[in-house]
Amino acid sequence: MPLDAAILAQADRGPILNVLSTVGGKPAADWLTAGHLAADGQLPRTWKKVADAGLVDAHFVEVCAIAGPNHCIDGWSYAARALSAILAGDFHAARHLAYYAQLRAGLSILAGLGIGIFNKINFIIDASGAMKRLDTGKQGVGTHTIVWQALEAWAGDPSTAVAFVDLMRIKGTTLREALDSIWPSFSPTTVAGALIEGWGLDLKRGEREHVYRNISSYAPQGLNPLAQSAVDVVQFVEEAWRLFEPHGGAGFDELDRHLLRSMLHKLRSIVEDEAQPIEEGSIGTRYEYLPPAIQSLASLEFLRDTSVAGEPNLLRLARSTADPAMPLEMMARALLLLRTATAFTHSNFADAGIDSAQGQLNAWLHEMAVQRGFWPPGTPTAPADLWDDVELALIDFADAAAPPPACFHDWLGKPEKGLPVLAQAERITLWSLTA
Repeated sequence: MPLDAAILAQADRGPILNVLSTVGGKPAADWLTAGHLAADGQLPRTWKKVADAGLVDAHFVEVCAIAGPNHCIDGWSYAARALSAILAGDFHAARHLAYYAQLRAGLSILAGLGIGIFNKINFIIDASGAMKRLDTGKQGVGTHTIVWQALEAWAGDPSTAVAFVDLMRIKGTTLREALDSIWPSFSPTTVAGALIEGWGLDLKRGEREHVYRNISSYAPQGLNPLAQSAVDVVQFVEEAWRLFEPHGGAGFDELDRHLLRSMLHKLRSIVEDEAQPIEEGSIGTRYEYLPPAIQSLASLEFLRDTSVAGEPNLLRLARSTADPAMPLEMMARALLLLRTATAFTHSNFADAGIDSAQGQLNAWLHEMAVQRGFWPPGTPTAPADLWDDVELALIDFADAAAPPPACFHDWLGKPEKGLPVLAQAERITLWSLTA
């Protein structure tokens, strides 16, 4: 029972922004209006029960709007637990948790666009604030299926996927602005799906990743061995943290510069003759028109480089089509999806008039920080200072990784490994959404 693509294309984030504009200074428990018929953020399990409960369009708008940011933060929590598992050599648990990090990221992205996925209650919010069912039939499509169907359909339809280049920001600049600087007469709507792929997101992989998650979750693990070296794991974790070092505005400069180059090269392969030297094409000749902040991030020499030398291993792992997918590959894709979900969340709050830099999200984010033990109740610290803990932990981590461990016994036997800090990926949420 496929989703209705024509209905999907009507999703609009305008009503979502209206709801988000009201959440400043409130903990998550107070984001829904008093007396909301889905006060716990969950909807009845069937459309008949939805009707019987008396839910109206406004209820659907609210519950969809508040789901987006909370799915984002929950996705980072799953990524954190996946890091813990991979560092303990528990590869099946890591794969299980990485998949759920991907799923939550997907749910967050969709909700921020006005697409609500709630356990077979699947719908969109249109520009007028009306709810419309996304699928047909007496019983809706299950979450693990429709999330990936919806993301793939959204990415494949230029009229909807163009939102990607509007909501993704680098150094305060939208991707649309960057693309317009290089190709001013070219409309990104015609290749929006390719741009998303160039950003490192293979949304078609989602349903297949679900199969691998099922193997790790339900099959005897001893009969389904996953080989992963301790050296590869240690290198992956260290690089991932370096790529997500905070730089303000939900941006991660080291990661973003590589993703930007990948996207520009992807678009160049579509609209220009690749036989032409890159310095003679639009990237080379129009580089000076890029916003200064983008130029400071990615030099012309860097953008002209078509080799993969120096490219983060995380991006290579995310592009892997290995079957079955290995834990680090699924974790790499989870981190890229979460980076996108975080950008969408940050952009939605900003567009809704929420000034996170002035602490308007602190009531929500500080609650999570206290729960995770990042600081004591009533004594918040500047979220950016959380990176200082990571920096110190990375020093211990590097010491433990020298010489490279021959096996997990060698690794786990080291007294100082930078843990548990380097498994606390929720820190990334804090310094991303308060900038």
